[in-house]
Amino acid sequence: MITVRGLHKSYGVAPLFEGLSFQVERGEAVVLIGPSGSGKSTILRCINGLETFDRGEITVAGIELHSINTKRPSREDAERIRKVRLKLGMVFQQFNLFPHMTVLQNVTEAPVRVLGMGRTDAEAEARGFLRQINLEGKADSYPAQLSGGEQQRVAIARALAMRPEAMLFDEPTSSLDPEMAGEVLSVIRRLVAEGMTTMIATHEMGFAREAAGRVIVFDKGAIIETGPPSQIFTSPKVPRTREFLNRVLGRF
Repeated sequence: MITVRGLHKSYGVAPLFEGLSFQVERGEAVVLIGPSGSGKSTILRCINGLETFDRGEITVAGIELHSINTKRPSREDAERIRKVRLKLGMVFQQFNLFPHMTVLQNVTEAPVRVLGMGRTDAEAEARGFLRQINLEGKADSYPAQLSGGEQQRVAIARALAMRPEAMLFDEPTSSLDPEMAGEVLSVIRRLVAEGMTTMIATHEMGFAREAAGRVIVFDKGAIIETGPPSQIFTSPKVPRTREFLNRVLGRF
């Protein structure tokens, strides 16, 4: 579903990725862990065409992205980015809901404007997504009337309304308290259980261990270890992984 091959990216003269490569299979749930600043969020943004990179290749559902200037892309590159974004739903740390629109309007706006759905069909489908996240009764509420966890669940419903083939989650619970975070993580668990291809950057180690099919450990822009959660969280092979998990879990 997603292939990253030989990716190089720098910020000025400071390199971040120097030949990063990995694959995500269709239906796979991959969780990215590692210290802050290690590249987890950046790689998700590169995959979704939100960040440029210097060299290498990213392929999403057969669509190739190369070293595109995402700020001033050519017409051809802009079309590739558009196609990739139609394949991917992305949920960020911040909820990014339209404050002047109701929950229902937030979820239906893109399907109507981008996918060309009729508003009646879009609203019926949106209400189905709101039922799935236990927010059907909030359809006519505005974002300011919702808790943080409710807003993030609406952001997930909004992404799902675009019928993506994969979902990217960038620290989706980082700005939430534990109870609200639990509400959001339960929705993501259900998506994983249903077979949605997912990539999740998170500091929630318990969730990573429970939901991931595979864990990728980042450090300083490199993948230092990858494997099933049972191996990563019980017997990591790399000293740096053990050091990181000891710091966040006190386990090793």
